[in-house]
Amino acid sequence: MKLVEEYDENYGEIPFDINDRIEYIKSKVKTNRSYSDKLDFEIDRIRNIKWKKLDFTFYLVPTATPRPRLGRSGRFYVKGAADNKKFFNEFMRSIEDLEIILTPCKFYCTSYLPTPKSMKVLDQLLAEMGFIRPISKPDFDNLAKTYADMIQGTLLYDDALIVEGVSRKFYSVKPRIEIHMEYMEDFDSLFNRKKILTKIHS
Repeated sequence: MKLVEEYDENYGEIPFDINDRIEYIKSKVKTNRSYSDKLDFEIDRIRNIKWKKLDFTFYLVPTATPRPRLGRSGRFYVKGAADNKKFFNEFMRSIEDLEIILTPCKFYCTSYLPTPKSMKVLDQLLAEMGFIRPISKPDFDNLAKTYADMIQGTLLYDDALIVEGVSRKFYSVKPRIEIHMEYMEDFDSLFNRKKILTKIHS
């Protein structure tokens, strides 16, 4: 298979064990005492970077991002995306001193879908308590994409900054979307700082 062959060609010699991979990387440079000290210093620095937290609740019925469509102008568009952006822009105006996120970010999306009216009362109670979960569409990944896209360019500079994420689905008689975000107060590396600043100024 071509994919396997290409992988083996590029990464076949890389060790499986993490400790062996670290030694593999070290073997490509001249390691010395100062290099080890720098590595320890950076590990401590990154571990000590504080993470800021944000929580939002949107009282809307959760919807998934549909597939892009080709418009009459010949450009692709995502139905509903503009409305979501408009809603979030208005929401942002009500919040003061909220900075745009430029650093690595964690994104957790909990979607509470409308409880089906066909459910028996006992099942509705169990669903509200989180014991019965939705196993129908919308898909969990599409829900997260909808709301990650919604905040992009307003609160989050680029959704590529999301390094960790979780999407969960529940039922509720009060449909809503709860967003929890965490982002670093500083960049984890000069490499990533340059990458984002270059993108901003390009």
